[in-house]
Amino acid sequence: MAFERERGFSLVELVIVMVLAGLLVTAGIVFALPWVGREEVRGAAYQVQSHLQLARVHAITRNRACRFVLDAQSGLIQVVDLNDPADGTDDTLVASATLPRTVSFADPSGATPITLAALAGTNYQATYTSDGRVSEGAGTITLNGGGRYERVTLFGAGGLRAEIWDGAAWRAGT
Repeated sequence: MAFERERGFSLVELVIVMVLAGLLVTAGIVFALPWVGREEVRGAAYQVQSHLQLARVHAITRNRACRFVLDAQSGLIQVVDLNDPADGTDDTLVASATLPRTVSFADPSGATPITLAALAGTNYQATYTSDGRVSEGAGTITLNGGGRYERVTLFGAGGLRAEIWDGAAWRAGT
């Protein structure tokens, strides 16, 4: 008689609840992954911008050439003080960072995604002079991730412009 008062869930009810929970988790993941990819490409574009600006600031404050280096294969970005005169053995690494693996270099129009000066292999560079101008390597870096394209343009005078692809054209912003 004590068993009649005790209530619980039937196996069918538990299965239905588990299926619904699984569907909700799956839907959450499906919608979250592209968002995470878009945020990673946004962060990567910010890292590229900040390292380009850091190279310029170091060139001006140290009164000698500094180089921004990008390895498109590994996603490694570096700022190197060239310690004039030009001799690769005395260069000093100022800063480095690695872009997320989910971020790639691609242009929505099919154009070359990196137009900085080529160093060797998949390495690209931009060199700043002591007055903050770009002596070599002005160009663009176009990043892709999570269905989002971001482009950072480096001008010869040392300035930067960040843009987002809206599906038809580049527009300002990050």
